[in-house]
Amino acid sequence: MNSFKVQYVIALCIVAAVGVPVEDGKWHPYHYGDSGKYIPTDEGKYIHIPNPYIHIDNPYDGGFGPYAHDYEPYVGEATVQDQYRLILTPPKDIPFYKDGYYKNKGIKIIKQKHNYDEDKYDFDFETENKIRAEEKAVLKNANSIDEGIASKGFYEYIGPDGFMYRVDYTADENGFRPKVKRLETPYSGKWILEKVN
Repeated sequence: MNSFKVQYVIALCIVAAVGVPVEDGKWHPYHYGDSGKYIPTDEGKYIHIPNPYIHIDNPYDGGFGPYAHDYEPYVGEATVQDQYRLILTPPKDIPFYKDGYYKNKGIKIIKQKHNYDEDKYDFDFETENKIRAEEKAVLKNANSIDEGIASKGFYEYIGPDGFMYRVDYTADENGFRPKVKRLETPYSGKWILEKVN
């Protein structure tokens, strides 16, 4: 029985010795050296290795060629609703831009008026090739250092795309201030809806 008690006491001592933690979470100044101070070392120091970026121009094309942006929205196969897009048809035959039109025929003025007075003027004209202009002006601040002309008017013409370009303007002490419009004509292309699917 004594040997059993001795074995029991020895086993208890072994368990007690093994069960004691090495670190108890408290600060022990002499545990890691004589002073307990931090001693820096070069262990783990960052060493820079230069590795510059080198661009390799090898874009992924997926085997289908370079990317081309499609301005039309994606329409899945399950969509049953008709899809349309707005397109401009090419201009119709414009007689004023045919080769030799001006050379052979010249340009006829079909309407012209003008009035000139001492302190105002106005004029308007129209040609057979649809050029029109009109202006009305008055003299402001006569006989002073600020004397000047203030005018309002417009000019318009048919461009090679068949559209009428009209410029309405005001010119006075504040400068020349135009407003531009692009208008459809019988010669211009038309905006139409084209079925996509």
